[in-house]
Amino acid sequence: MGHSLNRILAVPNWSFFDPQLCLGVREILSGLPLQIHYVQGDIDHHRSVTAFSGPQDLVFEVMHLVAYHLLPNINLEYQRGVHPRVGALDVAPFVLLDGSESELISATNQWAADFSSRFEIPVHLYEKSASPGMEHRLPYLRGQVGHTEQLPDFGSLEHRQFGTTIVGVRDFLLATNINYAIQDPSDVRYVAKELRFMRDHGRPELQGVRALGFPLRSEGMSQLSLNFTQPDLTSFDAVLRIADELLDGEEVLQIETELIGVIRERDLAGATQLNYDASQVVR
Repeated sequence: MGHSLNRILAVPNWSFFDPQLCLGVREILSGLPLQIHYVQGDIDHHRSVTAFSGPQDLVFEVMHLVAYHLLPNINLEYQRGVHPRVGALDVAPFVLLDGSESELISATNQWAADFSSRFEIPVHLYEKSASPGMEHRLPYLRGQVGHTEQLPDFGSLEHRQFGTTIVGVRDFLLATNINYAIQDPSDVRYVAKELRFMRDHGRPELQGVRALGFPLRSEGMSQLSLNFTQPDLTSFDAVLRIADELLDGEEVLQIETELIGVIRERDLAGATQLNYDASQVVR
């Protein structure tokens, strides 16, 4: 296989929280011809998200280097956190920025097979990498919605320490949080449930929006977690307005908004209320 001209984005999500390990990841990425967009963890989610982009071949090579660095320090048997997860490397999405999508899908599936073999971790392919007729939706493969008996695409039994990993090519996704000054997450979970209900019943501003409510016990706050799977059709500002309407009359103070991972330059106009760093913008 020849050298690829693709430029891609990787956004692996890891089941750990350790600032020193995150610094180690930054050291691995530094000095390489890559754009480092995000390397940050959260103690309540017990989760760290990394995001970097660059030449396809290099991105896949660096993914293995980061896995060798992080996996020995993660053990799902002792991990606790509010975020749903199935593995030490919980989900590894790859997004095409420039080039051939079919080439990226083929390379991603090869990387997933290699990753499974190297670390003896079962891998499910999802989104555009999934085989026709197979379950391809992340919430279903995780068991958040419904239940699937689908066997992994690579490997067999779940790894006791590392669990399973979900890998695939997907479209761009915008991951955001809204944090509220309230310890009891009931109101925020109500908002998340209502957003999902309105989405499922055709409210246009909520197409492809996933919403969950979490307690942030270390901060004494609650969090509304929002994923925008169709950011060309929706905007953060519009969903924030709907969330505020649902909380109207409640004594809930919005503390901050967060961007997890990356945002495209063209999405900024609809995210004027979202806090982000310039390095998180993908062009």
